[in-house]
Amino acid sequence: MKTSLIVVFSLLVATAPVRADISAARAAVFAGDPAPALALANDGDVAAQELLAEAYLTGRGVARDPVVAAAWLRRAGEQGSLSASIMLAQLYADGTGVGQDVAESTRWLEKAATQGDVESQLSLGVRYIEGTGVAADPETGMSWIEKAARQGDPVAQTQYGTALANGIAGAPQLEEGVSWITRAAEQGHVDALMTMGKVYAQGVLGEADIVMAYKWFRLAANMGEERAMQITGAMKQRMMPEQLARAEKMVREWTLK
Repeated sequence: MKTSLIVVFSLLVATAPVRADISAARAAVFAGDPAPALALANDGDVAAQELLAEAYLTGRGVARDPVVAAAWLRRAGEQGSLSASIMLAQLYADGTGVGQDVAESTRWLEKAATQGDVESQLSLGVRYIEGTGVAADPETGMSWIEKAARQGDPVAQTQYGTALANGIAGAPQLEEGVSWITRAAEQGHVDALMTMGKVYAQGVLGEADIVMAYKWFRLAANMGEERAMQITGAMKQRMMPEQLARAEKMVREWTLK
């Protein structure tokens, strides 16, 4: 089982408030006594079910058993647990503790997306566009990515803007697409910064603008992006002194939003 899977689940569970009985059950499980957690879990306690899933996924206090972990996650997921739904989507995608089943993975992913989880919404949107685990439906895919983008996620905003500009679910919408990518760039998302540099360098919305292109590339360079460092280095050789001065001034005055 992938270490990242265990880490992700542990982080998901850790975000929930811990009740006293669950805290005691957790201490007991990790000390080798799962009985208190089992009693709670068998009574339908979601937190206890997730606790047992974590223990069996990680092998802390019990023999590691992904099959048992997946079974407890299903019980929690069927009661509407967001973290369980997210993990089940990953387990079915990887075939950890269950038979690999992309369609079932997508079903659980949609449960998480419906609850508003940004990463699930974005991943689900991509699956609908690509037809992974579900019949291809670009319009539905775009609607899920838009939901994630509207929550302010810069990765989703970049993907949504790019998809709009490329006409993934209809006619290309360049201006609208660039506006979404700009939102992501204003949050300092490197891929969006690079894309904005290309938009102005290539004149995607009209005439090329070397000053604006330099600004966005330089901001990406300031974030440590090596390609942007190379690009701005070359651009300096082609810019007039006043153009470079204006661009550098914009870079200095720029702030994250």
